[in-house]
Amino acid sequence: MSEFFDLEQWRQWFSGLDREFIFLLALPFVVAIIGLWSAWADRKEEDREPEASVLQSARQQRADTERRSRTRRRDDAGRVPHHGFR
Repeated sequence: MSEFFDLEQWRQWFSGLDREFIFLLALPFVVAIIGLWSAWADRKEEDREPEASVLQSARQQRADTERRSRTRRRDDAGRVPHHGFR
């Protein structure tokens, strides 16, 4: 068990490995780290989405109100007779 914790033996073992094999050993860890980072970034974006949807719904309400107001003005203007009498 003491050989497992011997850093000198680990250094010798790693120095004897090919670079390609070291890359293959490290690749699963790199993929896992990128996957965890991606999940964290997606979760963070989902946390921000309610704020964005609230802003979007407020913009949509303002646009709807403005559209109804323009339509009402246009309809009211159409009801006035052109000769000036009501």
